[in-house]
Amino acid sequence: MEVDKPLVSILLAVYKPNENWFIEQLISLNEQTYNNLELFVYDDCPDFPTSEDFLKKCITNFNYTVIRGKTNEGSNKAFEELTKIGNGEFFAYCDQDDIWEKDKISIIMDGFKEDDVTLVCSDLSIIDENGTKTANSITEIRKRIIYKSGYDLTEGLLERNFVTGCAMIVRSNIAKKAIPFVDSLVHDNWIAIIASINGKIEFVNKPLVRYRQHNSNQTGILKGIYDKNTYCKFKIEDVLERYISLKNRLGYIGELQGHLNYCITSLRARRSYFLKPSLKELKIIIKYSKYYKASIVLEIFLPIMPEFVFKYIIRLTKKGIL
Repeated sequence: MEVDKPLVSILLAVYKPNENWFIEQLISLNEQTYNNLELFVYDDCPDFPTSEDFLKKCITNFNYTVIRGKTNEGSNKAFEELTKIGNGEFFAYCDQDDIWEKDKISIIMDGFKEDDVTLVCSDLSIIDENGTKTANSITEIRKRIIYKSGYDLTEGLLERNFVTGCAMIVRSNIAKKAIPFVDSLVHDNWIAIIASINGKIEFVNKPLVRYRQHNSNQTGILKGIYDKNTYCKFKIEDVLERYISLKNRLGYIGELQGHLNYCITSLRARRSYFLKPSLKELKIIIKYSKYYKASIVLEIFLPIMPEFVFKYIIRLTKKGIL
């Protein structure tokens, strides 16, 4: 083991993994060219625990520890528990069904040359259920992702996350500042926000993870949205609740309060307009449209739009055409 390099803790959350995909992921971890590693696995499915035999066979180059959750609490809680117990100076978050390129950790760790860099992330290629590559970059299918490097990225991350958990490494002291994780954001988005508040984020313009797209993926474009009512719930009401919770959590950062209040005002007006269109609410959402221009164009016509037209727009968006 190369003790001259900082220890990286790989934090892997599992829930009834597909055996073949899980083995491929474990092999890709074991073959990493960065040698000072440890692995923590949190099994979030106590009713159907994942066999440790997979780890015994596939993880031979570094130590691993398995933690069995007592109840199923979801991936956010699983990654929070892993964040509490990792020993490394850096944390690499890991899903159960992707494949890491052999030099993933080595290349990302090279991005921490400056002391004020808190998080480094990379691009991802896309593979299907059979492992066949379908896109060279995740930006080909999620066109709204715009990668950035630098300081003061917090407001942008609040609006649109570009950091994918399996393609990031973060300083462990920064990740621990994110505890407890907020329920209203996926763990990678929340950790990226905390990392941005505390320093600089670097982006590596290489696809270092083969991200597997399948029907059970936790996240995706407009996941759970099928009609106008589900759109209102997920894109307006749930986002409003998120911003209210973020305002409570990040209230100590004065420069963010104006941004959070702006978004809350906009979302409240959008919700009111959807439920009962009025000129008053329309003026407010147009005035507070800085971060939601594309959505607001749609939402102005949403109350009177035929359901079949809206569903067609959603299908095109999910396919990445819009």
